[in-house]
Amino acid sequence: MSDELEQSGSLTAKLVAYLDGELPEAAARDVEQSLASDPEVRAEVEKLNRAWELLDLLPRPSASGEFSNRTLATMKAAEVSTDFAFTDEPTPTVVVKTQNGKVSSPKPLIVWITSMLVIAVFCFFLGRLVRQSSPDPLLDDLPLIENLDLYQEIGDAEFLRDFQRRGPRDDRRQPERR
Repeated sequence: MSDELEQSGSLTAKLVAYLDGELPEAAARDVEQSLASDPEVRAEVEKLNRAWELLDLLPRPSASGEFSNRTLATMKAAEVSTDFAFTDEPTPTVVVKTQNGKVSSPKPLIVWITSMLVIAVFCFFLGRLVRQSSPDPLLDDLPLIENLDLYQEIGDAEFLRDFQRRGPRDDRRQPERR
């Protein structure tokens, strides 16, 4: 089965090349003999011809002048040389030649990355400096000031150590059972 598919694919490729006039003379003669002797090959050629005819019915796309101008401007900006090969076709063919061997220097990229890192480090330390210096020292101690009454009831640190050792005591009385 795979041999049939493989042969079918190579036969179709050979027929397409024959229809396009791209086969050498010997191969073209073989295809013509196959066409004369095999009705399946003729049917395949007819299918391909119908497909080409349908493709000819489709509208042909064309690039606008603006597209061509933008493309050429982009190529000039990229320092690419262009040569026009004029043929009988309505639109010229552009042949692009790049400059081989020209390697752009990584120096500008390294300078840019280094400067971004320096700016980032500078901003980090500037932010820490601004955050540490507060205009009003009372604002820094605001949570302590708000809870000052609670802290005064505690007394000293010995009370807290004792509380941690014994745990909280429940001085409330248990309800009496009746």
